[in-house]
Amino acid sequence: MRKIQVTIIFLIIISCNIAKSQSLGRQVGLRAGYRSGFYYQVTTQTGNAETGLFVMAGFHEHGVQLTGLKVIYEMALSEISPDLILAWGYGGHAGFIFTDHVAFLGEDFYFYHERFCPVFGIDGWGAAEYRFRKIPLILSLNVKPYIEMTIPSFVKIILFDFGFSCAYTF
Repeated sequence: MRKIQVTIIFLIIISCNIAKSQSLGRQVGLRAGYRSGFYYQVTTQTGNAETGLFVMAGFHEHGVQLTGLKVIYEMALSEISPDLILAWGYGGHAGFIFTDHVAFLGEDFYFYHERFCPVFGIDGWGAAEYRFRKIPLILSLNVKPYIEMTIPSFVKIILFDFGFSCAYTF
């Protein structure tokens, strides 16, 4: 598991120079929530808003999930503070878990031993983030609802995956 984390961090660092040419800003951070993980995001200016491409490597139930989201930032709370920004987005995830049980509609189904289960799903995103002007730091409260299909044939719906994110911007 440690090798996977080091590999993902290495790939994020290498991709920083590739994404440099057209980006307005980049950030690398950590999201703490039900589905936690390390993430990398590139944002560009599009009209009156910013659009970001968000990639997160999450670790859950002895497995790895890769999440990709398109995030739209709007300056909806600029009358309260010019540094407080609302965001929404959508995307998906895919990966795998190792588990000995699967929950479905409030029921737990147990296997005889741990098994490899591929997962994939559709994600949403909502966030309120504060961007510090004097230091390269962003703090965010976010929610990432998702619908996930686990093979063998179980569907998980999580509407309230609340999280807290802290990111370094460069």
